[in-house]
Amino acid sequence: MKIVLGGAQFGMKYGLFNSEKIKKKEFSKIEKLILKSNIDFIDTASTYRNSEKIIGQSRLNKLKIITKIKISPNNRDNIKNSVNKIVFQSLKRLKTKNIYGLLVHDYKDLLGVRGVEFLKELKALKAKKIVKKIGISIYSPNELEKIWKFWKPDLVQTPFNLLDQRILNSGWIDILKKHNVKIFVRSCFLQGLLVGNYNSLIISKKFKTLLKNFDNWCEHNEISRLKACLDFVRQFKKIDFVIVGFNNYPQIKEILDVVKKKKFIVPKKFLVNNLNYIDPRRWN
Repeated sequence: MKIVLGGAQFGMKYGLFNSEKIKKKEFSKIEKLILKSNIDFIDTASTYRNSEKIIGQSRLNKLKIITKIKISPNNRDNIKNSVNKIVFQSLKRLKTKNIYGLLVHDYKDLLGVRGVEFLKELKALKAKKIVKKIGISIYSPNELEKIWKFWKPDLVQTPFNLLDQRILNSGWIDILKKHNVKIFVRSCFLQGLLVGNYNSLIISKKFKTLLKNFDNWCEHNEISRLKACLDFVRQFKKIDFVIVGFNNYPQIKEILDVVKKKKFIVPKKFLVNNLNYIDPRRWN
């Protein structure tokens, strides 16, 4: 499994404990660290404010870039014009003529007549080699069922962590691997919840107890919560990539140091099925 650099925090505040986006001086240190590492991929999106632009103005645009596309339902342009406008604006900001991956940000954009046209244009971009791979970013495995009957994507990006094990238990990992689909997982730290000071948050007593149990397990096994989160994901060999978010240089340095070390087997017992806990869209 390989590490993918998360690019959201370059353009905006991202995660529960991120008070500000990364500053220029610290970005320079991060850039040097990444270019010396074994990281080949970077994940971003046009909706991450200035993330694409910042990547384009740095040497990180030499990495294999994955970005995302969302079609506005209120857009009156035809689909072809909309797709090309969005993609070429991203390429301009990223200062590159082509990218590794383009992901559909919302599966609903693929449904209906507009969805047929949308997918046709994505495939055209791939045929022109403007995009090497096309895929989808999902929030739930159920979304794959909606599109699988008419499209087999090259890439799938899905949430997966100690608490949120839906993609693992759904059986979709085996299906995707059977069809040679590359699997990228995100939310390894659940927007920082699993590694930050959860006691500072207003959350239910039950949820806090779940997090405390994980905390206690880490202390008992003398392992950091960050390593436990990474090692949990890394122990599943069918997952190809894990996208890591971070707030600063020390955090990404710690992440890179952890993946160089021997994996610790982390149990599945922290599984949570309550979507109010594991889906950040439901958080208040």
